[in-house]
Amino acid sequence: MQKNSDFDNIDTYLFKDRIDAANKLLEVLPKEMLKKEEWLILALSKGGAVISSIISKELGINFELFIVEPILAPKNDECEIAMVSESRDIVMHEALINSFEIDEEYIYEEANRVYKNKIESVISRYRYSLPLPDLKNRSILLVDEGIESGLRTMCAIKSVLNMDIKKVSIAVPMIDRGIFHELDMKVDSIYTCKKVDNFIRTDYYYEEIEKIKRKKFELMLKGDDNFLPNIKGEANEP
Repeated sequence: MQKNSDFDNIDTYLFKDRIDAANKLLEVLPKEMLKKEEWLILALSKGGAVISSIISKELGINFELFIVEPILAPKNDECEIAMVSESRDIVMHEALINSFEIDEEYIYEEANRVYKNKIESVISRYRYSLPLPDLKNRSILLVDEGIESGLRTMCAIKSVLNMDIKKVSIAVPMIDRGIFHELDMKVDSIYTCKKVDNFIRTDYYYEEIEKIKRKKFELMLKGDDNFLPNIKGEANEP
């Protein structure tokens, strides 16, 4: 477990760790509605999956991974200019793309490369190469450990809306206040513990934030009875 030592002001911490964040998020969720209507949780990151696992156990509903990966700017592997999802939907950061004068052809070429090199391997490794279940007429709860720019979440929203779902809402421990208002117009509800002004970055608000290694993540998913691919009986296949 890594201690967040980047900042000296302990008052900035909103949560001790992801477990604490999940438990506090449970306090603001409409638990009875989610259980009664059998919502499906889609985790948008590894950290989001840890939180999803705790919520799903508490509510007795299932969770699944939904893979969204960044497209990076040319010659800058820290600048995310777009996102592509496992359903091949793309959301672009128009301001950055225009500022850097990046051709859209580059975005689409990179989207194909990211899909082949990253998304397909993630689906194979963590979801046993199973396709996403049919989401038609399902109610979907998108979960992540924090929302900064909102680009990843917007891409996920775009994807699930194209799947004829019944409802889509977001559950996240903390979110940038401006992004909250932007996303709130696109979904049924946003459940959050804190809307943050001048959002810095997600790990800033956790006292302890563990970097989730691949093997540990695989074991966590395989041992989770609420992880949807396990219910299909695929996790224990050789």
